Amino acid sequence: MSIHEHPRSLWDHLEIAMARKIDLFSTTAPRVFLGPQTYIQLGPGHKLIRSSPGSVDAWYNLDYPEWNADKDPLPFGDGTIHGICTYHSMDHFANPIKVLAEVQRVLRPGGWFVNIVPHYSSELYHTDITHKSQFGVDTWRNIFSTRHYDHAAVDGHTEWKLRIEFNMIMGLTERNTILVTKLIREA
Repeated sequence: MSIHEHPRSLWDHLEIAMARKIDLFSTTAPRVFLGPQTYIQLGPGHKLIRSSPGSVDAWYNLDYPEWNADKDPLPFGDGTIHGICTYHSMDHFANPIKVLAEVQRVLRPGGWFVNIVPHYSSELYHTDITHKSQFGVDTWRNIFSTRHYDHAAVDGHTEWKLRIEFNMIMGLTERNTILVTKLIREA
């Protein structure tokens, strides 16, 4: 049996119904970086991101064959990247845990990682035979927890310093649902 305070919002009701803390939105102020910022999009395919005209910020779009997620480290120094995004890419990587360890390595404290992939139960996932990894709403919690797995032992990687800021299943129809996740690199 668990005891809860009086529900004052819809989120409070969801927490009670789901029997766990739901922290979809960060209550802390967003981190602001000064000076030029560097961003990466992994596996962009046909969706390239460019810096705004006149901006000193830089976007790098890394994709196969120049960068092979299953073999290559990210070609950036430790703690040098402000943000990384992947749109329908992580599900095509054979070892997303290794890629995630690389993401953590290159992100600076306060940097973000946004990942959008088909939810494992969606038609989007099942109709593409090139998908190698499945993602569900508890995937990130399980990765960052050593309760179920010891993922912290990836190529000398010792502990996770990424926290979940946002994690939600979204979709226009039940058959085409996606998992939208934002992780933040802690110090």
